[in-house]
Amino acid sequence: MRQTRISVLLSVLLACGASAQAGSPAADNGSHHANQRVLYPRDSRPFGKSMSTWGETASQWVYAQPLERSPLYDPTGANCAVDQHGPVWYIARIAGPPVFSGTRHCTIPRGKSILLYIGAVVNTYPCPDPNFEPPPGQSLYDFLRQDAAAAMDTVNLLEVSLDGRPIRDVFGYRYASDNLFSIKGDLSLRPRMDGCITGAWQPAVVDGFFMMFKPLAPGSHTLVVHGTNTIGHDKTFTYYLTAE
Repeated sequence: MRQTRISVLLSVLLACGASAQAGSPAADNGSHHANQRVLYPRDSRPFGKSMSTWGETASQWVYAQPLERSPLYDPTGANCAVDQHGPVWYIARIAGPPVFSGTRHCTIPRGKSILLYIGAVVNTYPCPDPNFEPPPGQSLYDFLRQDAAAAMDTVNLLEVSLDGRPIRDVFGYRYASDNLFSIKGDLSLRPRMDGCITGAWQPAVVDGFFMMFKPLAPGSHTLVVHGTNTIGHDKTFTYYLTAE
């Protein structure tokens, strides 16, 4: 595993957590129906794409933006609308130190579904480290997938609430690339986000937690997210959303 790069990714991994809470079967069933009111089903294909593909698309959106207007490195929400197109509005996690709390204010255009980028590892190739290569007999996909999964497996708590109502079973919203996909990162992000960015298209896999919310009712909404992992990271964020 690329220790340096993975530690950088984990430092922003939980900027948007989500909730996974155990309960009785009856409670879980009720929570399932509550989730269905605000979220697309976990195995659905919103707008014709699988959720793993949406995770890849959202990752490309994050990687494509230069540092000075990055929605990831935006502590206020000033960059919420950068390069947003189509029926889905992305909400990026917030980069920060391992123990961190923050807020963002974002305005969501009328009728947009919302992709919450809870946290993910995007594993790109090649890297400057000459030892970062699949061993003989292992495919590049399996190598990158295994490396990303090891980092994501450190997540041990995820919580989210929308307008004070918790979302349940969010560990069930983990998705990973089925195959290699191509991603192109802006070189200005290489020192802070991913030292393997080349500035050209390169193969990658993504492993992470993603939720697709149905369009919110017009007005003000509050999304509170929290996550921890086994290496001591603890992050909480409050998103103040205004749906037009």
